[in-house]
Amino acid sequence: MSLLDELRTSPLFRDVPEAAVHEAAGIVTPRLFRRGELIVEQDAQGEALHLITRGVVRVSRVSVGGRERVLGDLYAPGVIGETAVLARQERSASVRALEEVRTLMLYRSHFELILRQHPGVLWNLAEMLARRVTLLNDELIAFGLNTEAALAHVFGNLHAVRVAAGVPRPEVLPLTTTDIMARTSSSRETVVRVLRRMEAQGLLKVGAQSVTLLNPAALDQVSLEAADVD
Repeated sequence: MSLLDELRTSPLFRDVPEAAVHEAAGIVTPRLFRRGELIVEQDAQGEALHLITRGVVRVSRVSVGGRERVLGDLYAPGVIGETAVLARQERSASVRALEEVRTLMLYRSHFELILRQHPGVLWNLAEMLARRVTLLNDELIAFGLNTEAALAHVFGNLHAVRVAAGVPRPEVLPLTTTDIMARTSSSRETVVRVLRRMEAQGLLKVGAQSVTLLNPAALDQVSLEAADVD
């Protein structure tokens, strides 16, 4: 795929005038990250954003108490680091490559210039941020109810991300019990208990290294009011 095609498939440059794509092609910096390599680091200054054009990354944040929580996985095409660039602040989370990842790095000064000259890019950015806020609101509601609701949210969101990225067999989520604990801040005992309950309900099948969703659409129907004493 050419550099121009990579930009056209990015959610930031989708359906914008060709002038914006060609302008961006002249100022982005291609980067390649090995599996396990840190792409952006929490609390570092956000001087540039990255357009992910190949691969998958994991977003995580360490709390003041030193506890790490996985916020989610992001598959290409995607964008990371734009919030810190826009707000001129430190990174709110770390992003690490789960496999070989290619990105197009765009520095703040260049990004601001493109936003001023091409409103379509700004509109795409606003749409991305609006979706992120909606997802965060849904997450706060689910996590505030019970562990079953939290797991349903985590599984449903990851499945949707994998479907959008065209990943083969998106219903097979590459999650271990430890991974799920890191995403929900729940104990192993609680996670195992809730997984067994969801498995008994025919919602999923738990494997050693994965969770297979048997009926992804049914995750939206999980009773958010079900009692779950951790």
